[in-house]
Amino acid sequence: MVGEKISCQSFTSNRDKLICFDNMQELDFGGTVKALDLTERAMRFVGTWPPKSFQPISVFFLIYLIIHCTLAIIDIAANITNTEYIISCLMENVFNVVAFLKICVCKIKRKSLAKFIDDIKSDFTLTNYYYEEEKMAFVNYNKFSRKFVIILLIVAIVAASMYYFFSLAMNVEIVLTNSSYGYRLPYRVWLLIEPTNVVTYVCLCFYQFLIIPSIVFGYVGTDCLFVSLVIHVSGLFSALSYKVKYVLNDTCDREKRLKQLIIRHVRLIRLSESLETDFNFIILLQLIATILQFCIVGYDALVRSADSDAAMLLSFFFIVSSTACGLLVYCYIGECLIKESSILGDALYLCEWYNISKGEKKLMHICMLRSTKGMHLTAGKFFVLSLTTFTDVLKTSMAYFSVLRTFV
Repeated sequence: MVGEKISCQSFTSNRDKLICFDNMQELDFGGTVKALDLTERAMRFVGTWPPKSFQPISVFFLIYLIIHCTLAIIDIAANITNTEYIISCLMENVFNVVAFLKICVCKIKRKSLAKFIDDIKSDFTLTNYYYEEEKMAFVNYNKFSRKFVIILLIVAIVAASMYYFFSLAMNVEIVLTNSSYGYRLPYRVWLLIEPTNVVTYVCLCFYQFLIIPSIVFGYVGTDCLFVSLVIHVSGLFSALSYKVKYVLNDTCDREKRLKQLIIRHVRLIRLSESLETDFNFIILLQLIATILQFCIVGYDALVRSADSDAAMLLSFFFIVSSTACGLLVYCYIGECLIKESSILGDALYLCEWYNISKGEKKLMHICMLRSTKGMHLTAGKFFVLSLTTFTDVLKTSMAYFSVLRTFV
């Protein structure tokens, strides 16, 4: 088998290389970097890709979101007695606030995230994986990551674009049928300049169009980075558990290889702890924002349903789907990390440990004891991220939504 290392300068090089196994199956090992490649492209659009953060672009989007959110707050204060208007305004701007905070966190954690990404580049070296099952476990997890990233980006682009253009089309249609009706922008904000003519209105619409890339690449781009890194580490844990039986069942230089296995396990623990440190605030932010989004979007959909506006209701459906998809992805990969980091102990127990020496058993016990405490991610260090969290957030959202329904 020929091992070919992926260049540390770019995740996109050598992506089409194939590994051929003795059973003539082919495995696209180069595809393991595609999730990070897509994430890099998305985050570079807003200048937040950690290894190569472009300050002017990220500062531009931060200033833009600050201005937009400030104008939205002023608009809410000016219409404080109109409950429906406030709910609609909050629904539109909660995404912008969260996008702003996620970009800020990426900027603050830039050095540690860049170091993490640089560290995992060595994992894409083919010679690190000697056994078929080990390779397949790593490749399958990273292909899974790529699918998640693609789905997140597509759903986010569709949802943000549909809301913007449907709102724009509806407002233009109203103005054309009733000239006395003033121009309204797709997003509700307080305006320094009223759009009294077509030129001003087009310029202001172009200004608000930048919200789409802010949400897609600032909000969802950070989610893609989180998904890519966590699933990558989960794939490494899975590959390591498959490697165990070959290490212990082969008597050739077993003690040395067992020590190397412990070193790899310690590294994965360090990577998992680094993920927890870098992303626990983003996870908390995501869960809080998801609850707010479910409640506010649901309430606004109930209000708009009275107008029989099918186009807007369809855009609401995509927004809720995008939010639910993001939440499920967060919770599912948190569950994957817990499962894969804990399964190493089971893999050690199922090996022929009774045939190894006393010194090798001590080394094996070190791994088994540490793997009893599975690695996990938390939301602001308050509670563990898992599939149970997904159901808890849905139940909480529905409870708050039921309260809001009384105001309809």
